[in-house]
Amino acid sequence: MMSRSTDLPQPRSTDRVDRRWFGARLSWLAFGLALPALSACAATPPGTRSYTLPQAELQSLIDRRFPYRRSLSGLLDIALLHPRMRLLPQENRQGTQLDIAVAERVMGTRYDGSMDLDYGLRFEPQDRTIRLVGVRVHRVEFPGVPPAYSQALAQAAPRAAEQLLEGAVLHEVKADQLALLGGLGLAVGEVRVTPQGLRVELVPGLGKP
Repeated sequence: MMSRSTDLPQPRSTDRVDRRWFGARLSWLAFGLALPALSACAATPPGTRSYTLPQAELQSLIDRRFPYRRSLSGLLDIALLHPRMRLLPQENRQGTQLDIAVAERVMGTRYDGSMDLDYGLRFEPQDRTIRLVGVRVHRVEFPGVPPAYSQALAQAAPRAAEQLLEGAVLHEVKADQLALLGGLGLAVGEVRVTPQGLRVELVPGLGKP
Protein backbone atom coordinates (compact mmCIF):
# COMPACT_ATOMS: atom_id res chain seq x y z
CA MET A 1 0.00 0.00 0.00
CA MET A 2 1.28 3.46 -0.89
CA SER A 3 2.65 5.39 2.11
CA ARG A 4 0.87 8.61 3.00
CA SER A 5 2.47 11.90 3.98
CA THR A 6 1.08 13.42 7.17
CA ASP A 7 1.65 16.87 5.64
CA LEU A 8 -1.12 16.39 3.09
CA PRO A 9 -4.87 16.43 3.77
CA GLN A 10 -6.24 12.92 3.23
CA PRO A 11 -9.79 11.91 2.32
CA ARG A 12 -11.43 9.00 4.13
CA SER A 13 -11.40 6.45 1.37
CA THR A 14 -9.60 3.43 0.01
CA ASP A 15 -6.01 3.50 -1.14
CA ARG A 16 -7.14 3.34 -4.76
CA VAL A 17 -9.35 6.40 -4.36
CA ASP A 18 -6.58 8.16 -2.42
CA ARG A 19 -4.27 7.78 -5.40
CA ARG A 20 -6.91 9.24 -7.70
CA TRP A 21 -7.58 12.09 -5.28
CA PHE A 22 -3.91 12.99 -4.99
CA GLY A 23 -3.25 12.62 -8.72
CA ALA A 24 -6.21 14.83 -9.59
CA ARG A 25 -4.81 17.63 -7.45
CA LEU A 26 -1.34 17.33 -8.93
CA SER A 27 -2.84 17.61 -12.39
CA TRP A 28 -4.10 21.09 -11.50
CA LEU A 29 -0.67 22.28 -10.45
CA ALA A 30 0.38 23.00 -14.03
CA PHE A 31 -1.31 26.41 -13.76
CA GLY A 32 -3.59 25.65 -16.67
CA LEU A 33 -0.70 24.79 -19.01
CA ALA A 34 0.32 21.52 -20.64
CA LEU A 35 2.96 20.60 -18.05
CA PRO A 36 3.96 17.33 -16.39
CA ALA A 37 3.07 16.71 -12.76
CA LEU A 38 5.29 18.19 -10.09
CA SER A 39 8.57 16.44 -9.38
CA ALA A 40 11.15 16.95 -6.69
CA CYS A 41 14.11 19.04 -7.81
CA ALA A 42 17.39 17.59 -6.60
CA ALA A 43 19.22 20.89 -7.03
CA THR A 44 16.89 22.79 -4.69
CA PRO A 45 16.72 22.71 -0.88
CA PRO A 46 14.82 19.88 0.83
CA GLY A 47 11.08 20.46 0.83
CA THR A 48 11.19 22.53 -2.34
CA ARG A 49 9.55 21.32 -5.53
CA SER A 50 9.54 22.86 -8.98
CA TYR A 51 8.30 22.52 -12.51
CA THR A 52 9.76 23.94 -15.68
CA LEU A 53 7.76 25.77 -18.29
CA PRO A 54 9.39 24.83 -21.63
CA GLN A 55 10.58 27.49 -24.06
CA ALA A 56 7.83 26.64 -26.54
CA GLU A 57 5.19 27.30 -23.87
CA LEU A 58 6.89 30.58 -22.94
CA GLN A 59 6.83 31.65 -26.57
CA SER A 60 3.14 30.80 -26.72
CA LEU A 61 2.43 32.94 -23.64
CA ILE A 62 4.35 35.88 -25.10
CA ASP A 63 2.59 35.54 -28.46
CA ARG A 64 -0.77 35.96 -26.71
CA ARG A 65 0.32 39.34 -25.30
CA PHE A 66 1.24 40.92 -28.61
CA PRO A 67 0.86 43.20 -30.44
CA TYR A 68 1.49 45.94 -27.88
CA ARG A 69 0.43 49.42 -28.93
CA ARG A 70 1.06 52.91 -27.55
CA SER A 71 0.47 56.51 -28.58
CA LEU A 72 3.19 59.13 -27.99
CA SER A 73 1.93 62.68 -27.39
CA GLY A 74 -0.97 61.97 -29.71
CA LEU A 75 1.38 62.30 -32.69
CA LEU A 76 2.97 58.88 -33.07
CA ASP A 77 1.49 55.40 -32.77
CA ILE A 78 3.96 52.65 -31.86
CA ALA A 79 3.22 48.95 -32.28
CA LEU A 80 5.46 46.10 -31.08
CA LEU A 81 4.90 42.95 -33.13
CA HIS A 82 6.03 39.37 -33.75
CA PRO A 83 8.07 38.59 -30.60
CA ARG A 84 10.87 36.03 -31.01
CA MET A 85 12.05 34.84 -27.62
CA ARG A 86 15.36 33.37 -26.47
CA LEU A 87 16.57 32.22 -23.06
CA LEU A 88 19.45 33.92 -21.22
CA PRO A 89 19.97 31.57 -18.26
CA GLN A 90 23.39 32.98 -17.34
CA GLU A 91 21.70 36.30 -16.54
CA ASN A 92 18.40 34.86 -15.31
CA ARG A 93 16.66 36.83 -18.05
CA GLN A 94 14.84 36.34 -21.32
CA GLY A 95 15.67 38.07 -24.58
CA THR A 96 13.17 38.99 -27.26
CA GLN A 97 13.48 40.38 -30.77
CA LEU A 98 10.53 42.45 -31.94
CA ASP A 99 9.32 44.14 -35.05
CA ILE A 100 8.33 47.75 -34.44
CA ALA A 101 6.03 49.97 -36.48
CA VAL A 102 5.86 53.73 -35.94
CA ALA A 103 3.07 55.68 -37.65
CA GLU A 104 2.68 59.46 -37.89
CA ARG A 105 -0.91 60.48 -37.33
CA VAL A 106 -0.69 63.78 -39.20
CA MET A 107 1.10 62.63 -42.35
CA GLY A 108 0.02 59.00 -42.20
CA THR A 109 3.61 57.84 -42.78
CA ARG A 110 4.66 54.49 -41.33
CA TYR A 111 8.21 53.44 -40.48
CA ASP A 112 9.06 49.77 -39.90
CA GLY A 113 12.02 48.54 -37.91
CA SER A 114 13.19 46.02 -35.33
CA MET A 115 14.54 46.01 -31.80
CA ASP A 116 16.26 43.66 -29.39
CA LEU A 117 15.58 43.68 -25.66
CA ASP A 118 15.81 41.54 -22.54
CA TYR A 119 14.06 41.40 -19.17
CA GLY A 120 13.67 39.44 -15.97
CA LEU A 121 10.55 37.67 -14.73
CA ARG A 122 8.98 37.89 -11.28
CA PHE A 123 5.94 36.37 -9.59
CA GLU A 124 3.69 38.92 -7.87
CA PRO A 125 1.62 37.16 -5.18
CA GLN A 126 -0.66 40.17 -4.70
CA ASP A 127 -2.35 39.66 -8.06
CA ARG A 128 -1.04 36.15 -8.91
CA THR A 129 0.85 37.28 -12.02
CA ILE A 130 4.22 36.59 -13.60
CA ARG A 131 5.48 39.95 -14.91
CA LEU A 132 8.32 41.40 -16.98
CA VAL A 133 10.79 43.43 -14.88
CA GLY A 134 13.94 45.36 -15.65
CA VAL A 135 13.21 45.74 -19.38
CA ARG A 136 16.31 46.87 -21.32
CA VAL A 137 16.39 47.75 -25.02
CA HIS A 138 19.79 47.10 -26.64
CA ARG A 139 19.24 47.69 -30.34
CA VAL A 140 16.80 49.63 -32.51
CA GLU A 141 17.03 49.76 -36.30
CA PHE A 142 14.87 51.50 -38.88
CA PRO A 143 16.35 50.57 -42.27
CA GLY A 144 15.30 52.85 -45.08
CA VAL A 145 14.13 55.68 -42.81
CA PRO A 146 15.38 59.14 -43.85
CA PRO A 147 18.27 60.38 -41.66
CA ALA A 148 16.16 63.30 -40.46
CA TYR A 149 13.85 60.84 -38.70
CA SER A 150 16.06 57.85 -37.90
CA GLN A 151 17.89 59.47 -34.97
CA ALA A 152 14.68 60.73 -33.39
CA LEU A 153 13.04 57.34 -33.78
CA ALA A 154 16.08 55.54 -32.38
CA GLN A 155 15.90 57.74 -29.28
CA ALA A 156 12.15 57.64 -28.73
CA ALA A 157 11.47 53.97 -29.48
CA PRO A 158 13.60 52.39 -26.71
CA ARG A 159 12.08 54.59 -24.00
CA ALA A 160 8.59 53.89 -25.27
CA ALA A 161 9.21 50.14 -25.43
CA GLU A 162 10.72 49.98 -21.95
CA GLN A 163 7.83 51.95 -20.46
CA LEU A 164 5.28 49.92 -22.36
CA LEU A 165 6.66 46.51 -21.40
CA GLU A 166 7.88 47.16 -17.85
CA GLY A 167 5.55 45.26 -15.55
CA ALA A 168 3.66 43.66 -18.44
CA VAL A 169 1.83 40.47 -17.48
CA LEU A 170 3.20 37.28 -18.99
CA HIS A 171 0.81 34.93 -17.19
CA GLU A 172 -1.88 35.10 -14.50
CA VAL A 173 -2.24 32.17 -12.14
CA LYS A 174 -5.85 31.35 -11.28
CA ALA A 175 -6.96 31.74 -7.68
CA ASP A 176 -8.23 28.17 -7.41
CA GLN A 177 -4.87 26.86 -8.61
CA LEU A 178 -3.06 28.73 -5.84
CA ALA A 179 -5.67 27.47 -3.39
CA LEU A 180 -4.84 23.90 -4.42
CA LEU A 181 -1.17 24.62 -3.83
CA GLY A 182 -2.02 25.99 -0.40
CA GLY A 183 -3.98 22.84 0.34
CA LEU A 184 -0.80 20.87 -0.28
CA GLY A 185 1.19 23.19 1.98
CA LEU A 186 3.01 24.86 -0.94
CA ALA A 187 3.39 28.38 -2.32
CA VAL A 188 4.98 29.85 -5.44
CA GLY A 189 8.57 30.90 -4.80
CA GLU A 190 11.27 32.11 -7.16
CA VAL A 191 10.92 31.93 -10.93
CA ARG A 192 14.22 31.44 -12.74
CA VAL A 193 15.31 31.19 -16.37
CA THR A 194 17.20 27.96 -17.10
CA PRO A 195 18.50 26.41 -20.34
CA GLN A 196 15.31 24.31 -20.43
CA GLY A 197 12.82 27.13 -19.85
CA LEU A 198 11.31 28.95 -16.87
CA ARG A 199 11.61 27.07 -13.59
CA VAL A 200 8.93 27.85 -11.02
CA GLU A 201 9.88 26.82 -7.50
CA LEU A 202 7.15 25.67 -5.12
CA VAL A 203 8.21 26.18 -1.53
CA PRO A 204 6.59 25.20 1.77
CA GLY A 205 3.78 27.65 2.49
CA LEU A 206 3.46 29.69 5.66
CA GLY A 207 0.26 27.98 6.56
CA LYS A 208 -2.54 25.78 5.37
CA PRO A 209 -6.18 26.68 4.87
